[in-house]
Formats: sequence, C-alpha cells, structure tokens
Amino acid sequence: MPHFVILIHGGPGDPAPDDLAAHDAHAQDLIGSGALVAAFAFGPTDEVVRIDADGPAPGAAGATALDGVGVVEADDLDAAVAIARANPAAVQGGFVEVRPVLGSWVRGGGSDGSAHGVPSAS
Repeated sequence: MPHFVILIHGGPGDPAPDDLAAHDAHAQDLIGSGALVAAFAFGPTDEVVRIDADGPAPGAAGATALDGVGVVEADDLDAAVAIARANPAAVQGGFVEVRPVLGSWVRGGGSDGSAHGVPSAS
C-alpha cells in the first residue's frame, strides 16, 4: 500500500494542553485504524539548528515551524488527504501538508525497492 508523509505545522506560540490532547487522540485513532506507520513530534523551535552553505546557524528556515511528521498508509492521495484533514493542527491555527513517498528505507525493515536516492538495505 502506498505511503504518504503528513507534515504538521502548528500555529503560533506553544500549544495548550487541550491542543496536545487532541493530537494524542488523533494519533490513537490512526493507530487503531492501522493507517499510522510512524509519527514524530519535534522539539521547540528555539533549539533548531539550520545548516546551509554558510554552515550551522540557529533558527528554523521558514516562517512556520515544522512541529511533526506522520507516515500513513493509504490507498491513494485522496485517502491520505482525508486522513490529514482530521489532523488537529488544521483547526488550531496551523496547517498540514501531504506528500507521497517515492522511496523508503527503514533500519531493520529494509527498502521498498524503489530507486530514488534511498540507501540500499545492505
């Protein structure tokens, strides 16, 4: 089944406890449905180190912080978008993005066999 990455951009400021609880409930729903493959919540933006041609520098690159990512399995892009629309960030002042995964490698899990610059499993 195809994989999709959901990029979660939170709203301004630190999330309230109720907002975090909504994210936890959403994650539990996705786990229960079997759609969630992996999820990662990121630390505070004041700990971001951006690296470019000038070297390391403090701070995120964009105006909106990337607060987390989720990887879901879905039949197609429309199904992945339907999953992403239920993400609380979309109604808490932030937004989410959905991106198809073209190739993957997971330590201990190997590769999906596609050749898109993803390391081999060996």
